[in-house]
Amino acid sequence: MVTPSLEEAGVSGANQKQDNDLQFLENIGTKEDSLLQSGPAPLSCKITNVKDILDAQTGQRGPPSVAEYSQRPNIVAVFPTYRVAILLFDNFETSVDHVCRILHNPATRSLMKTFYLQISQNEPISPSEAALLLSIFALSSYFYPPSENSEVAATDQDAVCLSNIWTKSSMDILDYSRRNTSGTLEDIQAYILTSYVAYHVDGFSARSRFLMTAATSIARDLRLHWLDADQVLSTERETNLRSLVDREVKRRVFWHIAAADWLQSTNAGPQEGMYFINPKHVNVRLPKDCNDHEVALSEGNTPLAGGGSQPTSMAYCLARVRLAHLCREMTDTVPLKTSKLMAMPYEHIMALDKRFEDYLLNLPFFFQTDADSRERTKPLEMVYPRIPIMRYSIAAAAHSRRCRLHHRFLLRQAADPRYTYSRRVCLESARAVLDMYGDPQEEDRSSQMAAVARMEMTAHYTHLALVVMVMDLCFNRDEAGEDARKMEVKTALQMLERKKHVSALLGRSLDALRAVLQKHEVDLIDRPPSSTVHHHHATGLSREPELNQATLPDHAETQHAGPGLDFQDRGGSTTLDASFDELWQGVAQDEMELGTYTWDSLFSALDTQML
Repeated sequence: MVTPSLEEAGVSGANQKQDNDLQFLENIGTKEDSLLQSGPAPLSCKITNVKDILDAQTGQRGPPSVAEYSQRPNIVAVFPTYRVAILLFDNFETSVDHVCRILHNPATRSLMKTFYLQISQNEPISPSEAALLLSIFALSSYFYPPSENSEVAATDQDAVCLSNIWTKSSMDILDYSRRNTSGTLEDIQAYILTSYVAYHVDGFSARSRFLMTAATSIARDLRLHWLDADQVLSTERETNLRSLVDREVKRRVFWHIAAADWLQSTNAGPQEGMYFINPKHVNVRLPKDCNDHEVALSEGNTPLAGGGSQPTSMAYCLARVRLAHLCREMTDTVPLKTSKLMAMPYEHIMALDKRFEDYLLNLPFFFQTDADSRERTKPLEMVYPRIPIMRYSIAAAAHSRRCRLHHRFLLRQAADPRYTYSRRVCLESARAVLDMYGDPQEEDRSSQMAAVARMEMTAHYTHLALVVMVMDLCFNRDEAGEDARKMEVKTALQMLERKKHVSALLGRSLDALRAVLQKHEVDLIDRPPSSTVHHHHATGLSREPELNQATLPDHAETQHAGPGLDFQDRGGSTTLDASFDELWQGVAQDEMELGTYTWDSLFSALDTQML
């Protein structure tokens, strides 16, 4: 957000200090910390090696019951040795930090060193710092590449177990802090990182939404939305490096929360169509477009790293914020009810679409998906190996939202010739997602769960693209290029078929798409539809479901096992809502009418991917 200059504001530094005195007096009654110490006994920490941590969990690797939680007399947090902590933080920087830029890594390393010295010398420690470090360890261990002689995890199961242990410890400490203090910046960071772990285990669940909402609430209590309101004081505070880094981290944290809030307002779920943070109430500068070691040198948002010819560590974050602004505008503009959408001027949709088109065209070249930009980026990928996954995440998220903007017009072009544009845009964006399919698979040296997480993200976006392609095949049969569209769908289905062993999501996706194609007698290998239930011909693949209701995945079978954070069943996690299969059953049952709830909700219910 652009902040007016002091001259424009017409307020002197002295007047600002007077206003601060007034605010101090007005806020006397808003006590920050609770007088009721309702939490458990104080936190105790100990350091031990990974083998002992894992051995202590033998026979109890599942999540504790609610009764066990309530009977715990105190919180005992077990930390790995300092050497292992360094390895975990190194992996965090490599595997996670590029898409979740809420830390200043050198400052966090310094904090970790001090924290370990405090534990070893039996000095008091900060619960907030303990929660933050445990959340870093939990997320890092989840994606840690196991090896036989590893000091962290020899197997994927060890990595999962460690992530399980440290996630629960972090949540215990955060719960203690929530009931006894007003929260700190480290609490916010810990909530965000823990929400990432919960998301990869539960999907976009109530738990992951609650953790992000808790982070938002504490950020408001700390007045992060006012961070740069007092410009004179802001300038004075940034005269030393420590204060400058602290304020820059707060900007990163605030804009991560705001972007998540606005992006999720265009996802299906209880939060769809609303957001918490009003941009008119925000007075926070964007984070600087620089690497951590350049924070003191950078001014404004001009990247220092090669003048924009190479990515900074903040490039993805800032692109994500720009996309989030578009999603917020989309939420403000596009009604949830189809009847209201059809009644609004179509020009509003066209204007929003132009914004998405401009966004995609103006991405940095290393995030562009055209062939020339990819070729130009290849030398950078030798130094910045995470470019492909960042490019995919940004571009696929933008294209999926552009599809979402238009998808309810896709099957209604007969009602208004202008809707032909929506159909074209939907198909173009869907094809762009399919063309990017290989990007997330290009990374080397990753854990099995990193591969699973990337595969599920890819499957999610690929499925959303295929929903558009399949429904267009089913209902726009008289349009030109039908054979080419059939071949596109067939090729995409075969891509998913080859990877279905990686994720349970892929099998459900394939079954659902096949069932819809068969119901509407769409033959992908140009064979006349048969009245006999022989379904191999429908997609040209090796296995086809029956045409009755039982062909689609049973809702009870696909529901997540339970509310506990059980990290052992890695293959069973999914990024789709429980309503996924119910909606697909609706698609494959009775005759589907244009404009019915089924089609309008189908695309939305699949859109649960966190960016």
